Amino acid sequence: MSYQELERLCKFAFSFSHIDTIFIDLKSQIISEFGHNQVPEPLKGYFGNFHSLLNLHDLATEPDVLFHSSSYKINFISAKLYRQEDYIGSIVVGPFLFEEPTSLMIHDILFTNKFSISLSHIMEQFYLSLPLISTYKAQTIAEFLAYLSSNFNRDDSSLRKITIGKINYSLHSEYPMISDAVKINARPSIATIEERYRTQNDLMSAVESGNRAKLDKVLNEGMFLVEKIPDRIPNDPLRSRKNLAFVNNTVLRISAERGGLHPVYIDSISEKFAIQIEKTSSIQQLSDLQMQMYYEYCDAVKKLSLKNFNHLIRKAIEYIRLNLDQDLRLDTISNAIQSNSYELSRQFKKETGKSITEYINKLRINEAIKIMENESLSITDIALLVGFNDVNYFTKVFKKINGITPSEFRKGLNGVRH
Repeated sequence: MSYQELERLCKFAFSFSHIDTIFIDLKSQIISEFGHNQVPEPLKGYFGNFHSLLNLHDLATEPDVLFHSSSYKINFISAKLYRQEDYIGSIVVGPFLFEEPTSLMIHDILFTNKFSISLSHIMEQFYLSLPLISTYKAQTIAEFLAYLSSNFNRDDSSLRKITIGKINYSLHSEYPMISDAVKINARPSIATIEERYRTQNDLMSAVESGNRAKLDKVLNEGMFLVEKIPDRIPNDPLRSRKNLAFVNNTVLRISAERGGLHPVYIDSISEKFAIQIEKTSSIQQLSDLQMQMYYEYCDAVKKLSLKNFNHLIRKAIEYIRLNLDQDLRLDTISNAIQSNSYELSRQFKKETGKSITEYINKLRINEAIKIMENESLSITDIALLVGFNDVNYFTKVFKKINGITPSEFRKGLNGVRH
């Protein structure tokens, strides 16, 4: 089987499944690859190389097409390919999900695999970018791969040459070309252009300040001006709008950075939306996604911005957030950010109104509350997951902040559900 045949086979499988597709040879090298999902940089050390974990070249397994699942709840489908009787590698479709990636699911994965709680936000963004399919579709993809495999497993002499023909229909184009005269007449007035740019600047300002009320006002009053930007590719309005959405994603990314959002959070949000923009299949779907973009960037700035703190305290808070389940004593933090312990403690209290210990405990308890609904995790499990090594101390801190114990809080959640 030639490289061109493998390339064509992977492209065919990718076009059918709309899920990342690769071919891996006997040396575990990726020979052909179609798709766009990438593991974010902070997760690469935890996830490693997905495909090296799949045991693709185990010829002892009888089925030639296999479903692969893991404790990460990420799935793949593989099909073995042969040249005559010799196994030459596997075509792999994935990763994809069978269930909606909720916060509870992410925290369950973190605990099961002993990952750091500080990865939860980045992991959730990554999982939201993965295809979510039904078991029926997965079975259909597996049967499709089996069909491809069975045809390519024959001797070269038995392969049927496939030809591609062409047929012309007398149909009107769905997106007709616009004549130059119409284009000229349709050009917006100077006043409209100026108003559109004012609206865009107002949107950027609202996101930069994390001002949800201002964002609502601008979107309600002026969003129609932004949406009426002329299509740069008249023959393909969806492609044109996607290109503008990519630009918008970049603009919002810059606004969030100016608003004091840490690059780790910006990168995960930006990458998630870049993937989702490309996956949209209608202008309405794309419009809904862009509204989601505005609000998610704005809310992230409001919740996580460190713009109002000086450089020392920003570094300390960033370190605490990214290492929440680790040893976070004062000397550990000051050594990590290369500061004086006394100065850090004094300045932290002055700017946040809390001691470092109070601040850390509040963050940890907030994380614990997010995952309290996950009944598969015990109170002790949750305490360990958010960085408390002593469940009694966790209970004491939880009650001090919330007025009730973790067990009482969980009972209240169960009462609401029932």
